[in-house]
Amino acid sequence: MQKYFLILAAAAFMACQGNRTDNTSDSASEKMQEGMEDIREGAEMEADTAGAYFREQRDKLAKSIEERRAELDAKIEELKKDGSAKSEKARKRLEKVRDDLDAKLQDVKNSTAETWDDTKKGIDETMKKVDDEWQEFKRDFKELFR
Repeated sequence: MQKYFLILAAAAFMACQGNRTDNTSDSASEKMQEGMEDIREGAEMEADTAGAYFREQRDKLAKSIEERRAELDAKIEELKKDGSAKSEKARKRLEKVRDDLDAKLQDVKNSTAETWDDTKKGIDETMKKVDDEWQEFKRDFKELFR
């Protein structure tokens, strides 16, 4: 955003310098005002674009987490029906993973543009942990997957 601001500021400055033959302060002041307005409009457009991009990324990530959670919920329900001791152990393990996902989903939903990079980093780490846990779970409980 600073890059765009500097470009717009340079353009405004050049616009003011371009008409040096006009020595009236009113003309220079008008050009300066026009340049400043261009800078404001450019900054607003940049902020709108960045905000839209952030919201899109946040919603996409939240949807991905919700889909993963739905998969876990389905397997947890299936394990509840089985009722064996091994199924109970597996269910508790998956519920822990689901709880971790729920916490991260709240982080995503509560994130702001300013905190997005840190939130995304935390989510990436959690999703890797969930993937690893899921693979380990499937290895440990092969007989529960038919």
